[in-house]
Amino acid sequence: MTTVPGAGGEVFVLWHARHLVLEEDGRTIHRDPDGGIHDDEEEWRIIGIYADEAAAERQRKASILLPGFRDEPDCFEISSLAIDQDEWVDGYFTEYPDGRQQD
Repeated sequence: MTTVPGAGGEVFVLWHARHLVLEEDGRTIHRDPDGGIHDDEEEWRIIGIYADEAAAERQRKASILLPGFRDEPDCFEISSLAIDQDEWVDGYFTEYPDGRQQD
């Protein structure tokens, strides 16, 4: 069965961020003061890609109950993604802890 993407040629990606680094006081920061997911040392996982946001939200609620995900229930994010649109158009580089960069 083929699913037709949502209106506007977009799909909805359900992500989960697993935070890997503890702060000096032993805490793990999951969200920044502005409510965004704390970007430090994290591992992003794609849970799934859905034709509408409601389906992604249903899966988020189900995933919160699963081992590993339930330890970081505030670290889910749903983002829309346009179909047939390139996202990485300029390439990328790696930045090392000592400041070096490599193409």
